[in-house]
Amino acid sequence: MGPPPVVTGISPKEGPPGTRVTIRGEFLGISATDLIGLKICGCDCLLSAEWKSKNKIVARSGPCKGRGDIIVTTKSGGEGTSTVQFRGYHESVGPMKESAVWVEEAAPPSVPWGRRPMSPTAYTPPDPLGLSTEGDDCKFPEEELHELFPDGSGKLSDENFQPGWYLLEHHSNTSYEDLKAGMIFLQRKVEGQKEGQLSFLKANTGAVMDQLDRLVLLKNMYEEDHRKNGREPLPSLQSAIEESISLADSLFSEILSRKENADNTREALSLLTRHKFLFQLPSSIDKNIKKKEYDLVVNDYTRAKNLFGNTDVKLFQKILAEIDKKIEELKENLYNRMKTMPINVQEQTKYIRLLISLNWEGDAAWTAILSRKDYLMALMNKVKDHFKQKEEQESNEKGRRRARECDWGAWRAAWCGAACGALAAELHALWPLARRYFAGDLAGEPAAPQRHADLKEMIIAAVESFSEQMRACLLVGGAGSGAGGAAGGAGADVLRARLVANLRHLRDAYDSLLKLDLPSQPLSIVEKVIFDYRVHGMTVFLQRAHKRVKSLAEKETWKIEEFSDYGAITNLPHLLETYMNEALSSIHKCVLNSGRRENPLLNEGSEPSAALQRHTQQILLAYVTVLRELALHHEDQDFNNTSLSVALDQRLDESCAGGAGGGAAGGAGGGGARSWQQRLLIAGANAHYTRRLTLNNILEAFHTYGLPKPTQAIQTTKDALSTLESSIAETYLEHKGDPLVGTIEPSMYMGRHQTDAEALVDDARPYVYEIINNLIAVHAEVDSVCGAASTRYVRDICETVCEELARLAACAPRHAAAHAAPAAFQARLEYTLLRIAVAEHLTRKAENYLMEALAGLPPLENEEDKKRMDNIIQGFKKRMELQLASLNCNMETV
Repeated sequence: MGPPPVVTGISPKEGPPGTRVTIRGEFLGISATDLIGLKICGCDCLLSAEWKSKNKIVARSGPCKGRGDIIVTTKSGGEGTSTVQFRGYHESVGPMKESAVWVEEAAPPSVPWGRRPMSPTAYTPPDPLGLSTEGDDCKFPEEELHELFPDGSGKLSDENFQPGWYLLEHHSNTSYEDLKAGMIFLQRKVEGQKEGQLSFLKANTGAVMDQLDRLVLLKNMYEEDHRKNGREPLPSLQSAIEESISLADSLFSEILSRKENADNTREALSLLTRHKFLFQLPSSIDKNIKKKEYDLVVNDYTRAKNLFGNTDVKLFQKILAEIDKKIEELKENLYNRMKTMPINVQEQTKYIRLLISLNWEGDAAWTAILSRKDYLMALMNKVKDHFKQKEEQESNEKGRRRARECDWGAWRAAWCGAACGALAAELHALWPLARRYFAGDLAGEPAAPQRHADLKEMIIAAVESFSEQMRACLLVGGAGSGAGGAAGGAGADVLRARLVANLRHLRDAYDSLLKLDLPSQPLSIVEKVIFDYRVHGMTVFLQRAHKRVKSLAEKETWKIEEFSDYGAITNLPHLLETYMNEALSSIHKCVLNSGRRENPLLNEGSEPSAALQRHTQQILLAYVTVLRELALHHEDQDFNNTSLSVALDQRLDESCAGGAGGGAAGGAGGGGARSWQQRLLIAGANAHYTRRLTLNNILEAFHTYGLPKPTQAIQTTKDALSTLESSIAETYLEHKGDPLVGTIEPSMYMGRHQTDAEALVDDARPYVYEIINNLIAVHAEVDSVCGAASTRYVRDICETVCEELARLAACAPRHAAAHAAPAAFQARLEYTLLRIAVAEHLTRKAENYLMEALAGLPPLENEEDKKRMDNIIQGFKKRMELQLASLNCNMETV
């Protein structure tokens, strides 16, 4: 386990609930998942915590009050400590502060004679001394004030008001001179109030004097009555009153009864007039509810409860019961409206505040959060069902297969856009509502700690549902899904446009979630969907290229498009390069670039990078397979061997003519009429050209578009092409060289001619010229297709010819002594002429075969034989100059 976290600094150091606090320290976690707890002044703030690094965390404070530590808990280090403290305070509600209760916007009128108003307000004068108050940074510590004045208070309206507290709290840094000036201001203000009382007396002097006269008159009348009736007039007065009462009852009983009824009526009318507010409140509530002026209803109901809540009057209790019934119906109505979706968050917040003001039993804000979460899940499922139904309707329509293939991808794109919009819009309403709830703005009571985790699970569940739908919409189903029907024949431009549109929808939703400052876990889920979709888009482009490369065999017309240094090539190498360039360009334009807070697509050693290498290798090897199929697998595999002297009765001049004609025929003809050996050679030239040029161009294209070079795939393809070239050469040698070699022995012993011992040998036998003419024909055919690369095929055939000559020399019968010298001279001459003719095509192995054949012959010891040999060779070179030049032309090493 690592060291425990230590908090060494915070910014700011104090604030109301919801303050964004930057926490700095050491060992604050090795990752976002390592952070498992964060408390600020005892309040759990993990839900809003955002882990930046092991030295920094950003969070929002909870509904705390007073000073407290910041405690960070991590999996790796456990619970930490704090060297600094945060002070939370609740802001007092003033005229300019948004509040659910009414606040007077003006100071209450001053009441003469120092009396207080009937309904005191929360208004407090700015400063009784007439001085400006200090800022928050200049406040005297509240803890020390409590220690200095344990039973006092700094509020002017409190009974235990202490001036010293007030001065230390608001004027701890005010100079003495300013305090003296404030004292003078306060004295002048008091004197002004006294002068106001004196002016009142002056203005009402007549009334005051009249009152004094009345008091003197009453005093005189009392003294006069005292002289007449004595000190105790009550018994006589009582008897007189009782007598008058009995007399009045007898005279005015009927009038008094009517008077009593009239008094009761007047009292009832007076009661109705005096308490008209209460009696009219039920109808007023109904009217305001119809007009949706719920704030007025709440204010009237609160006022009625404050005035008549504890009344014992039966009539008032009856009216209050009726009002309570209407308020209960209003609560239920507001609760249902708050839960009914869709509804904008401002209106929903209004209903929550009204329910809290009406003392709703339950947590209205949490219910609203749950309703929004359920609505979000239902909305996303509704979007999914809607577009799936659209797809099913399209798929059930008959006779519109082409339209269905085009519209299918469009529906998926619309599905993606609608789902992204729904997620972003609803989370933009849900998350701020939840933050206000946990900050204490919408809670009738403090939120339970468990609800932090519950909310986080809600957000994660919604984002995971969105992720699953987007995978089903865009990624499931191979190249067709999300790619706009790549398998259905959509063009490259349409495919790119749909991929870009879908990716833009996903990134717009991701950016909107980033603006909400959500926890990292739900954001990582959306980022993973975007990353997988980018990988999927790259795979779609590569699969499309793979499919097009696999179908190249159908586009091969065997028409020579270019005669390069590596031979005559068709359009296949250029098509391969074009398809790869289109795929790489689409990857670069659509999915390679990373958006905000997205991981790079092709990091070294990552799975997407490996997939790119793997698909590239599959594409290139598919091209090799196409070449192999075109070159080695055909129905017309009968070679045109008319240029070879397989007819032993054919004359030499006809054989030569036939060889020349065969070579000419091999290079002529259109693409559709080419023989199989010509197509074999063209396929070899295509393979050679691709290995030398096309693969290097593709490798350069990877670098141009900023993609990692597929070095291994290129090398594997080069090896496969090299193997294919060897197979093509072996196939050509097998079908072209073997018949040529097969004519040597029959031609050598044609007519079973025996060398006359007396006759002088002056030329080689016809089979030598036949071999040379056949090699010229093969060279002409190969050179017409392969150009400088033709030497490989001629070299292999020459090696086979030399091997056959060595075998025949080893198997030659031994002649008698009379015939031994001419036969040896004849054989040496023929081997020497063949060696001269094919000197440019001899390999070391072929050279060894000829040397082996010559080693079995006796050397020329006679100078005359040597001179004759030289003359014959010179004549051969002069006579066969054109043939030798044809055989040895264009001999560049490839």
